[in-house]
Amino acid sequence: MHCLSCRQTLTETEAMCGHCQFSLGALSAKMGIAPQLTPPIADLAEMLTRKEKQALAKEIDQLEQRFPDIVGITVFASIPETVTPELYAFWLFNRASLFSSVEQGGNNHGVLLLIDADRAHATAMIGYGLEPLISQQTLEICLIGASHHLKKGKRAEAAAAFFREFPRQLLQLSSTWPQTFGYTETTPWYDSSTGELVQTVHQQDGDLY
Repeated sequence: MHCLSCRQTLTETEAMCGHCQFSLGALSAKMGIAPQLTPPIADLAEMLTRKEKQALAKEIDQLEQRFPDIVGITVFASIPETVTPELYAFWLFNRASLFSSVEQGGNNHGVLLLIDADRAHATAMIGYGLEPLISQQTLEICLIGASHHLKKGKRAEAAAAFFREFPRQLLQLSSTWPQTFGYTETTPWYDSSTGELVQTVHQQDGDLY
């Protein structure tokens, strides 16, 4: 992981950046009490219609059905000019009670999409449990899909586009995960939701245990 203030590399256990002294505690003191949000959609700006909420909730639900460990969340809010969208998303991710007590640290598989209600901007943040698997570049690809709608002022459609692209990227990435974790058994590997062949991988000789 990286410090959101100076971008230097950090470990999960570091409470404060040793380079710039940024910390969640200092950010929380600056921001005050965070709103208590409920997944999957928090429309703090009150800008979505019921139909838009339903359509977006459907996209997030399809993601979670396909990848049950993932928790998708979209927040629509006016971001204060005194803080960057990345820091605002980080504050909400950690202080807005979006996750249970067991969904902490490496057990957090949350995906937060923050849509700025005042400007055509979106940012995304993932939990520590997803960081070894999903790069910032992957998130940027998903955000590019959202940006086309944001430029037209269609914020609900932008969020839906992000959560449509996210599972596509996960399926592409998942073809490399068996090798990443040292599992290389020769067997067809199928996508459980579609029945389509994802990849055939090969097992090395020797006891995996």
